Amino acid sequence: MVEKNKTETVDEPTIKFADDGVEHKISEMPESAKELMARWQEKKQIRDEFVVKANNDIDDLNTLLSAYEARMKLILEPEDKPKIEVQ
Repeated sequence: MVEKNKTETVDEPTIKFADDGVEHKISEMPESAKELMARWQEKKQIRDEFVVKANNDIDDLNTLLSAYEARMKLILEPEDKPKIEVQ
């Protein structure tokens, strides 16, 4: 069996500020920009995790509210089904 020599191109991390904007290589940025980039990445991760947690909390609260509504309805509007006695 013959193995082919595979070369993979690894794209260097870049950033651009608009879809059609200039692409800046992170390795070529001044240290001050690299520090801001690291802080930006950290804050973006925190924001993304916050959004996921908030969405989960909203889902949990909606489920809980629905359960409370169902319980209140049973208290305020009890089912008045006639009981059938079997002899």
